[in-house]
Amino acid sequence: MWLVWAVSAFSIALLVVCVCLLRIELRAASRGWQLLATSGLPLALGGAAFILRFWKPAPGPYLANSVYPLGPYLNAWVVSFGFMWLAFGLAFFALALQAPRTGRLWLVLLVGWFLAWLPHGIIGVGFMWAGSNQPSVQLYRDWASTWPGFLRLFASALILLSHFALALLGFMLTGADLLRRRRKAAGMSA
Repeated sequence: MWLVWAVSAFSIALLVVCVCLLRIELRAASRGWQLLATSGLPLALGGAAFILRFWKPAPGPYLANSVYPLGPYLNAWVVSFGFMWLAFGLAFFALALQAPRTGRLWLVLLVGWFLAWLPHGIIGVGFMWAGSNQPSVQLYRDWASTWPGFLRLFASALILLSHFALALLGFMLTGADLLRRRRKAAGMSA
């Protein structure tokens, strides 16, 4: 288990170093771009949580589609997913602060964000379309009935809600600012 903690701590340390390197740009950005950039950090934090929660080191020999160094097949997939969220959150943070703040960048960030969440939307719609999913609801109720389960679910919900709140508000404020600047530039050239 030490390997899980060592790799996770190293990955989180890399994230913290990168965020610290961009602190000046974060302070200099407008409120909308600050919110949009900061919305990447809960994604990175959620990715780190997936890594820590699902990495179950497995001894070899390894077998494709069965057992990996990260654990059984499903665990290996989830840990890989966690590293992708960590990277996506960091890239989202950096792009919102470092790239030229244009309508094109805004659109690329919006499309990237939409594509990252698309599978989850499909899953959510699938659950709703198929009707009540009582076994899943009961699973989460049982899990939340214990103190560690409740804390894990609460922390996950807090991370998710903070990301969505920051992202939606950031997209709205930056979009409105870009539109205002575009209209002002059009008025000046007329």
